[in-house]
Amino acid sequence: MMGSEDLHIAVTGRKRHPTLWFDDGNIILTTNVSLFRVHRGLLSMNSPVFADMLAMPQPDRMEDSFEDLPIVEINDNDTDFTHLLCFFYDRRYYQGGTQTTFEKISGLLRMSTKYQMDDLRNEIISHLSVAYPSTFEKYSDAVDSKTQLRLFPPFHGQHFAVVALARKSDASILLPAALWRSMCMTTRDIEEGIEDSTRTKHSLSPMDAKLCVRHKHHSYKLWVQIEHVLPNVLVASECVRSDPRAGNVLPCRELARFEIMQYQYFATTGPAIRDDHDLFTEMNAFEMWRPLVCDGCRRRLIQRFLFGVRMSGAPCLHCSISPNGTAEETPCPELVCLPTTEFCHANSVAACTVLARNQNRGDTMLTEFYSPVIRSFDIQP
Repeated sequence: MMGSEDLHIAVTGRKRHPTLWFDDGNIILTTNVSLFRVHRGLLSMNSPVFADMLAMPQPDRMEDSFEDLPIVEINDNDTDFTHLLCFFYDRRYYQGGTQTTFEKISGLLRMSTKYQMDDLRNEIISHLSVAYPSTFEKYSDAVDSKTQLRLFPPFHGQHFAVVALARKSDASILLPAALWRSMCMTTRDIEEGIEDSTRTKHSLSPMDAKLCVRHKHHSYKLWVQIEHVLPNVLVASECVRSDPRAGNVLPCRELARFEIMQYQYFATTGPAIRDDHDLFTEMNAFEMWRPLVCDGCRRRLIQRFLFGVRMSGAPCLHCSISPNGTAEETPCPELVCLPTTEFCHANSVAACTVLARNQNRGDTMLTEFYSPVIRSFDIQP
């Protein structure tokens, strides 16, 4: 709180909020912009922080008062705090799962974190997790234009803003997908930030920008490796598939080589070469391979390259089928259903130890984004 002389200076120039000024309110809160006349009981009921603060005994003579009511200085962003008070008075102001604005949802997450409103905080994180999920399967849906749900109107720099929000509010579950999607922006944007339509600039912290640039480099190295090595994984003697374009039968291996030649030609002769691609979804889906290869070869590709994992012979705990030798005859369900594996890998070892140890840089390319727990995993470079 502030002294009476300072209070007069502080209140001067601050305006009563048009809707959050109640004649029967019994306390006044002030930010650096607005004055709010609200109800102590409502504040205490919604937040243990307010409850503890307002439970403190008040002096008989209140030097810090306005219109004979106690006044409390709030050092929060005016917009964020306004969103919080609006939610206090109208629970329909924000409803998880319904479209809203990023300004509202980010402000409420910051405020619910500060004022220990766990239910609201968890609901907002769950809401944001629809677009920034923690599983591979849900991530594929989140970035697919046919299945994705719009939580708020998209804007330039959105992924950078979500990273900053997750850092500020300690919502680490959002970081893997948010950092990955940030990495998929151009290198220039990662290093310099992006302005949205309101001229607001969204930037990554120096640490996160460095992390994204480094992993973008690793992801492209892996992509080049996949493009060149993938056809050689296929065994021509074990696979044939009718090629309707040529009217004959060609091994999947030859079809894959032909497709790579076409892909590389158009990639290098196109109108512009950009580096803002989501390589994870391209590698995960094998879009250019699915319609080309037979089921047997597709299984080989999944075993060898899905998420950069190289089969190490470790048994899958989910089905107790060793992927080394028996997967061809009795495919381990995890080799096909692996997209359900947790993004952060914190629980993935319990699902399938194949991911815990691998000999391909691709997995560390993904896992190094994640929590410090991941760094303790014994992942071979």
